[in-house]
Amino acid sequence: MYLPAEDTFLLIRGLDSYNNLGKVLEIGFGSGKVAELINEKSEFYVGCDISFSMLKEFKIKNVLNLKIDLVCCDAASCFRDLSFDTIIFNPPYLPSESIGDITIDGGYEGCEITMKFLKNSFRLLKVNGLIFFVTSTLSNLSKILDLIEENNFSYEEILREKFLFEHILLYKCKKLA
Repeated sequence: MYLPAEDTFLLIRGLDSYNNLGKVLEIGFGSGKVAELINEKSEFYVGCDISFSMLKEFKIKNVLNLKIDLVCCDAASCFRDLSFDTIIFNPPYLPSESIGDITIDGGYEGCEITMKFLKNSFRLLKVNGLIFFVTSTLSNLSKILDLIEENNFSYEEILREKFLFEHILLYKCKKLA
């Protein structure tokens, strides 16, 4: 199971002030720690992950009895267009030669997994919906931000925190009118 770390807690802090998130999708459900906060702020909550074992482990350990639907799929590829009001993800973002550890390896430039998640999010998001995602200054941030703009979305940096050799960032995206 993915153990929550600094990036997970940054995401939780950034989302804490948001209420009424509507129908929420978390791509890369991981530890389920974000769900503990968002579950009460959402009308409906779906967590998806590529790892069935992570989802199964969370379901077994769900001592809080959170009302969450869990789906095993790759980057939310199994959902219909315009299904969610809010999409959240903390993808693997560290640059790596290959994807050896799906919980931290983000691809050669560290942005490949983030961009895959974003592309699916763009089609899944309802009008006026929001996307929140975590990334690092070690990944190719300009490539990510270009993709957001090319798809007619705005972006805003919500939080930034320094850890060792990088800054971890939380972004919010919204479709432009």
